[in-house]
Amino acid sequence: MTQPARDEAWSPSGAEQAAPAGVITTRMWVTLVLVSLGAMMEALDSTVMAIGNPEIAVDLGTRLTQLQWVSNGYMFAVVVFLITAGKIGDRFGHRTTFLVGMVGFAAASVAAGLAGSIEVLIAARVVQGLFGAVLAPNSLAIIRNVVPFDRMKTAIGVWAGFGALAMAAGPFVGGLVVGQFGWRGIFFLNVPICVIVVIAGLLSIDRGREQRLAAPIDIPGVVVLSAALLALVWGIVRLPVEGLDLVTGLLFLAFVLLGALFLWRQQSSANAVLPLRLFHSTSLSAAVVVITMAAFVAFGSYFYFGLYLERVQGHSPLLAGVLLLPQTVLFGLGAAVGGKLAGDKGPRVPMMLGAVLVALGSVGITLLQADSSYLLLGPSLGLMGTGIGAIVPVAVGVILGHSPANLAGTASGMQQTGLMLGAVLGTAIIGTIISARVAGDLPGRLTAAGVPQDVASRAADQASVAAQGVLPQIDGAAPAVAAQIRTAVGQSFTGGLNTALIVGAALMVVAAVIASRVQAPPQESAASWG
Repeated sequence: MTQPARDEAWSPSGAEQAAPAGVITTRMWVTLVLVSLGAMMEALDSTVMAIGNPEIAVDLGTRLTQLQWVSNGYMFAVVVFLITAGKIGDRFGHRTTFLVGMVGFAAASVAAGLAGSIEVLIAARVVQGLFGAVLAPNSLAIIRNVVPFDRMKTAIGVWAGFGALAMAAGPFVGGLVVGQFGWRGIFFLNVPICVIVVIAGLLSIDRGREQRLAAPIDIPGVVVLSAALLALVWGIVRLPVEGLDLVTGLLFLAFVLLGALFLWRQQSSANAVLPLRLFHSTSLSAAVVVITMAAFVAFGSYFYFGLYLERVQGHSPLLAGVLLLPQTVLFGLGAAVGGKLAGDKGPRVPMMLGAVLVALGSVGITLLQADSSYLLLGPSLGLMGTGIGAIVPVAVGVILGHSPANLAGTASGMQQTGLMLGAVLGTAIIGTIISARVAGDLPGRLTAAGVPQDVASRAADQASVAAQGVLPQIDGAAPAVAAQIRTAVGQSFTGGLNTALIVGAALMVVAAVIASRVQAPPQESAASWG
């Protein structure tokens, strides 16, 4: 397809022209499975931690703030390092960087599994996050360099399918491993997977059309970008807990200042960490925005659906995990449908359709009541899962297809950063909306439920607890009054969730409009930039 003038186009390099068209060889399939397995392991490690955290708290005697850093330390490291990790792959080779990432991830997993204190565990998790950030962007870059361009949609669909499997299987794998081997088994499970991928990768993964950047990495740019992203994510994580206090405000201010400094640095640097020329492509820019917005709504709300099922409706954690499966399982269906539509109609259609499906699922959530039947929640989750599944692999293909070959790692890191930032930002802002709604709504609901005024006042003072769907602890409250409080809290929390998903639905309508600007990449992938 001919690109409009606003989308910068490239002609294929000689290496790319020589690639076989329409054929994924056995060696390519092996490479695809290996790199997808590596990326899946990183995703699986993130999901199973939710099952292991309670045992970690007991075994290591942690405080809540320390336990949060077991997850937050990992997440911060991943988000901060993704773009840089992709750039390292562009400079030193994606195959080499990916395999080093696997070895480092395994070593950090062993350190985490052997940790005798919470401090050592947090440090190991941070290192694990740094190596984990290497895996996803470089696995995609390997696919970009090895698989023929006209079969890229199929390859990315397989890669996304492994990720969907990790999301769906995470709670079950976590429960099985923790039940048999304790929380340390979560980390030791990574080691045999890493060994298999590294040994098989050394023998099987081809460098394909890999083209390395000749220029050295811009270290000052890396430092400024890392500091800016750290300030942003830290501020986002603090927002729903502490509100917009002085520290949170300073973190956001630091992000703005460091972000401006980074952009100035990229314009003046000959070897920019994130070349701004990438964003000359309207399609690439639109795909990054859409994938971030979709993650904001679909992944950012996922945590609160679990709270609704467990805290408001009283289901067990295991049953809640089962009831959330429509969103994760149907991600794979959405990816398959999106890939087929992209092949027939171009990427615009599945991305717009996916955004509409996520919007419709969000509208279904806005109709929930505290005692609603699962017949309302289940289909809504299915629509959201199918929708974001249709968006993500297609958007990844657009971003890679509109990027030059020697910046495949950088482009992959950029889209992964957008995906994770969207999820983190969504979790924080949706939590803030719920908290604000509960704070304003709970006192009236307590009064309407017939809770005595003095008890209602004490319960309303714990609105931040109620915003998590948790019943405020009121000493001396009669069982009947506690039941009234539970009803009011459940209704108030659900009302906050409804409000947040109204915002989500509106956001996805905007995403559908932005997706309408996406064009298919050229029939061959972009040539390198010198």
